Amino acid sequence: MSVVSLENPTYSQPNSLKNIFNPSSLVSIITNSSLIFKLFCLALLLGYLSTFKGDLDQLLCIVPGKLLPPNFHLWTLFTYSFVEYNFFELMVNCFLLLLFSKMLEPLWGRIECIQFYFITTISVGLSTTIIYYTLFVASFNEQMIFNVAIHGLGGILGGFTVATKQIMPDNVVLDLGFLRIKQDNLPILTILISALFFVVGLTKPTYFIMVIFGVFYSWIYLRFFQRHKNGTRGDSSSTFVFASFFPSQIQPFVAIISNTIFNLLIRLKICKPLPKRYNTAGGIHSGQSHITITIPMVKNNVENSDAERRRLKALKALKERLKKPGEDDDLKTQWSSDTTSLIEQPLVEVKETKESNEPEPETKNALENQENQS
Repeated sequence: MSVVSLENPTYSQPNSLKNIFNPSSLVSIITNSSLIFKLFCLALLLGYLSTFKGDLDQLLCIVPGKLLPPNFHLWTLFTYSFVEYNFFELMVNCFLLLLFSKMLEPLWGRIECIQFYFITTISVGLSTTIIYYTLFVASFNEQMIFNVAIHGLGGILGGFTVATKQIMPDNVVLDLGFLRIKQDNLPILTILISALFFVVGLTKPTYFIMVIFGVFYSWIYLRFFQRHKNGTRGDSSSTFVFASFFPSQIQPFVAIISNTIFNLLIRLKICKPLPKRYNTAGGIHSGQSHITITIPMVKNNVENSDAERRRLKALKALKERLKKPGEDDDLKTQWSSDTTSLIEQPLVEVKETKESNEPEPETKNALENQENQS
């Protein structure tokens, strides 16, 4: 008999971003955010005030030429995100931090949110510095590393859109009839808007670079490294693959490139194969909003026929376990489509006990008694 892993979801669905600009929602975001992120907002205010005090801001921002020896301003990797030169950007960043706390802290916990913040900002700061050093090597222009100040929350903005894509990708943010934007589209939309602002001169190129790196590094962390309460790491669901960040028309081409790179990293033993994980809606009588099906990847020595047999048995066991009397036809149709899509995926390795063709002892005794009576 095949074993199917059914586990409770790592997190529940929060409210959508659609109504965050209602007055009551704004008050709720401010009052329900945690103390630590309110202190982050205070640090943002102090960073903004530092820009009026001589060269104090230069000690808080990342200056690429001063980050490495002989200056070695490593503390700026932790402080640069709290510096803003524009009051409007200050207000936007404070709102972003409070919204980040309101939406993600109940799901992840305070420590995980702080860890996500600094992992993203430090990675973005280092990568943006490398970009400017590369430009310096190509042009020998010292202004590329000494007249550039890396600052602000562009990286966290990109990371926040990835987090919302992960936890509630199908929620609609904007619906104009002819235009419908879901939270699944926010990362690529944020990159495009920041690129537009850079082209028209509303933002500096540094901000555009930070948004791109913020999306990329936050996806890497959430996809492969984030530790969940159930002991698992990352998010291997099919809706969170790298190709899902792009329009559906080019997703197959992006998937070919990304899968090739990932398989190469697996062969080099830099990455490990991810188990297949499918999130499906629970039954209306089951008391669960979601059920996560996790199936490890199949080994190379398993034959295709045996793999297909195991898959079908696992899905049959799943359907029997989830079958509840009184459920409507639409829900049954949904389960049918979900399980059909599972059959089309590559098999996973499942535990299987040895089967016997001989009948059970009780069945054998019943057959013998019937023959004696006849």
